[in-house]
Amino acid sequence: MGDGLAGYECSAPTRWTAPAIAAALDRGRSAAPPSARLLCLSLGVPLYAAERLLSLQHYPNAVLWSPAPEHEYAGVGAARVLVATGVARFAVIEEEAAKLFAQLIEIDVDCVPPPEIRIVGGFAFAGTSTSRLWRSFDDARFLLPRIVYERRGSLAWLRLTATAAELARPAQRQRLGAEAHRALQALRDAGPGRAVAEPVVVAEAVATAVAAAATTAGQSTRRAAKASWRRLLAGIGAEIAAGRLEKAVAARRIVLAGPYAHTEAVVLAALRGEAPRCTRFALRHGASCFLGASPELLLRQTGRAVWTEATAGTVAGDDLDADHALMSSAKDRGEQALVVRDIQAVLAARCRILRVAGPALQRLQGLRHLRTRFSGVLAEPAHVLRLLARLHPTAAIGGTPRAAALAWLDAHERSDRGYYGGPFGVIGPRGDGEFVVAIRSGLLATAAAHVFAGAGIVASSDSETEWRETEAKSAALLAALSGAFERRPT
Repeated sequence: MGDGLAGYECSAPTRWTAPAIAAALDRGRSAAPPSARLLCLSLGVPLYAAERLLSLQHYPNAVLWSPAPEHEYAGVGAARVLVATGVARFAVIEEEAAKLFAQLIEIDVDCVPPPEIRIVGGFAFAGTSTSRLWRSFDDARFLLPRIVYERRGSLAWLRLTATAAELARPAQRQRLGAEAHRALQALRDAGPGRAVAEPVVVAEAVATAVAAAATTAGQSTRRAAKASWRRLLAGIGAEIAAGRLEKAVAARRIVLAGPYAHTEAVVLAALRGEAPRCTRFALRHGASCFLGASPELLLRQTGRAVWTEATAGTVAGDDLDADHALMSSAKDRGEQALVVRDIQAVLAARCRILRVAGPALQRLQGLRHLRTRFSGVLAEPAHVLRLLARLHPTAAIGGTPRAAALAWLDAHERSDRGYYGGPFGVIGPRGDGEFVVAIRSGLLATAAAHVFAGAGIVASSDSETEWRETEAKSAALLAALSGAFERRPT
C-alpha cells in the first residue's frame, strides 16, 4: 500500500458486527459513573489507512490529523463542535475546550487503553475571514467527532462518543453500533486508486486582482497572475526599501475547475506519497474541506515542555546541489535569521530554559528548507493556546515587523487566506497540544479547488524566483488533486 500497513491490514474482526458493537456500548455505559454526561468508548480494531473514514460522505463534519506515518487520527460526525470568531478566538476555544473535557468520561471496552481523546481543528490566519469562500468555517473550528479511528504503530482503536442519555436507550445504542460498523467497513475497503487527470487552472487570486480565463486560455491566466504577482512583490519591496518592513509573506491562490467536494479521501491518500515527511490534516464542514500536508511545526507542548521551529529559506531540488545552494545562500540565511529572531523573542519571555539548534537542512520531496529548532521549559504552566496565540503568525508566514506586515498584506493581498497559514492541530484534556502551520494546503469545494502557496519576500527577493518557489510548494497538492476526478469514493 505504500503507507506502512501492508503487514497488518486484515478484515474487521467478525465479532465487531453491529449488534456486537451495541452490546459493547451497553457494557461501557454500565461501567460509567452515574454523573457521566458525555461518554467516549474505545474498541480495539485492525490497522487501516485512516483517511478512508472520510469517504463516509453523509457526515457534514470530519477531521484528519496525521503527524507521522505511524500516527493517524480520523473522525466523522460531531459529538461536539467548538467555534469562535474574531481576535479572541484562541481564548474562546480554550474556555470551551475546558468545559467540554470536564464533561467527558473515557471508557475502554475490550481493548488496550488508547491515547487520551483530543479535539482536532484549526484557526483562521486572521480573525477577520469574511469571504464567501470561508463563510462556513468561522474563525476557529474544533471537532470532537462522533466516530474516531486512531492508529499508533501496531495498535488501533475505534472510539465512539455519545451522551449518557443517548446510550441509555437500546435503540440509540443499536443506531450507534450500526454507524460504527459502517465506519469499519469504510476503513476496510481498499478505496479508490489514483488516476492521472490534469487539473484545469481557471483563475488565480494575487494581490487586488483575480485573473480569470476559460479553460482554453490557461496561458492568459498565468500571464495575468504573474503580472499581478510582480506588482505585489514590487509593493512589498518598496515598503522594505522605505524601512517600514523587513519581510512580508506573499500568497497565491490557484483555482482549479471541477466538483472537488467529497474527494478528500483520495487526495489525502495521494498525499501519503507526495508529501511523506509532512503532517497531513483535514477539516470538513458541509461540502467544503480544508486539507494539506504541512512540513512546519508551529508548537508542541506537553506540560511545561515546548517545541517549535523556524522554517524559512527554500530551494527546489532533491540533490546535493540543492543542499549546497541553500546552505550557501545569503538571502535565505538572512530570511531564516528574521524568523529565528521573531520566535526567540516570544519564547525567551516565557521560558526559564530555552535551547536553539540550527539552522540545518530540512529535506522534503523536491524541496529543501532551512530549519532552526527550539525546545524549552515554560516558566509557568499554561494552556497550549496561550503560547500559540503569541507565536502566530510567525515571521515565516506573516512578516516582520509583525503588525506592519499584516496590515500591509490585509490592505493589498485581498485574497482571503482563511485557514491557509493558520494553526491546525490537536488539543488534549490537560491543555497540551500540537499544531502545525497550515501551509501546502487547499480548500476543496463543490465547484472548484483552491490551492494556496506563499513565499517570504525580503530585500533581495526576485519575483521570478519567488514565483517558481510557490510552484514547487504547490506541486505536491496539485499532484494529489490530479486523480480526484476519475477515481473517488462513491
